Amino acid sequence: MCIGLEAISVHVPKHYLDSEDLAKANGVDPEKYRFGIGIRQISIPSPDEDSVTMAFEAARTAIQRYRIRREKIGMLIVGSETGVDAAKPIASFVHGLLGLPAACRTLDTKHACYSATAALKLARDWCAGTGKGRKALVIASDIARYEVGSPGEPTQGAGAVAMVVSDSPVLFRFDDFPEATYTRDVMDFWRPHYKSTAFVQGRLSIESYLSALEHTYRDYREQSGLSWRDFDHALFHVPFSKMALKGFERIFGIERERDPELDPENLTGYFERFTLPSLYGNIRMGNLYSGSLYLSLACLLERRGKAAVGERIGLFSYGSGCCGEYFSGTAGADAEQWKDRIGLQAGLSARKRITHREYLAFRTESEARIRNGSASSSLDRPDIFATNRPSFLGIADNQRLYCIPELGDELSVRQGEASRFRRTFAA
Repeated sequence: MCIGLEAISVHVPKHYLDSEDLAKANGVDPEKYRFGIGIRQISIPSPDEDSVTMAFEAARTAIQRYRIRREKIGMLIVGSETGVDAAKPIASFVHGLLGLPAACRTLDTKHACYSATAALKLARDWCAGTGKGRKALVIASDIARYEVGSPGEPTQGAGAVAMVVSDSPVLFRFDDFPEATYTRDVMDFWRPHYKSTAFVQGRLSIESYLSALEHTYRDYREQSGLSWRDFDHALFHVPFSKMALKGFERIFGIERERDPELDPENLTGYFERFTLPSLYGNIRMGNLYSGSLYLSLACLLERRGKAAVGERIGLFSYGSGCCGEYFSGTAGADAEQWKDRIGLQAGLSARKRITHREYLAFRTESEARIRNGSASSSLDRPDIFATNRPSFLGIADNQRLYCIPELGDELSVRQGEASRFRRTFAA
């Protein structure tokens, strides 16, 4: 049975900070961010956006544009490292906001940036087994946030990628080869429960990433029998875009062991062919944590269109801590199945550039909104109810409140009913 992706869509937050503005505010040469790290813009969520609203937006887009029947969705998994509650999963909130059937398994997965891949593999096995004939909705939704002025600040980002896994893989079909995974206990990146920003040991994290890549790539190549020349594209987890080049350099070195005809002087040319076409979104959105790899996949399909049909794509997923996996698949046979449905370019074009001062104000308000009692001030803002997007209103009585304006009114939100709103989708 062929299992893979029937749908993929990207949600792009409505605001961005230009890397040049951040560099100037931090007293850094803008070239260091643009070329040293490989980032031009950073997606900045507004205070009424969080991992739940972004996951909902991406999923709603996928369901609508690909005409997915909600009653066919029997599993919903969210991969994220920016959960909103220590017990209740993001998936539960999203399930309610989407109005999915009660006969649906919901859960979150967590292992830093590897979480969405873990979710995807669980969904694949379920679709091939007890879930046969039904669909799994997998969402990667994250906000990468670091201390102001820290070395990690220019690698921030936010966004969500929704994928529908089924036995009708019209977009992307998983190759059926043995798994190639690698795990070690490494303190390269972590975020304690009492912190809203992460700690990073940058050099150790890069070393762990490359070590996991080398182990899994060698293992996958040996078990699958695939060679370098069997792949059309090589995609990587992208904490920052320059990391994809480091990853490519590592597997290029491995390939030269067997194929001395590979010219090291043409490394850049190979990179531009195999990997660069997938990085357009990452360069303009920043780090999506669990969604970074799948943003690259969505970008590759959207930008190449018909040229991607039938191409084999290798993917490396990494999560700090650490866990890595290498796998591959083939793009669908008909680009019309995803044309104008992914939403990346449209989302990027619709964004508004904010100043560094506005960015700091967004952060301050976001921190304030996760405190109990914060919802009351949000309810007095009529502009929230005028927008056509879901909003995180804050917390009241220790419960997170969400509003989809066209489905409810201010009174309903005041009564704490926002999380129980339902949306009816056309079949």
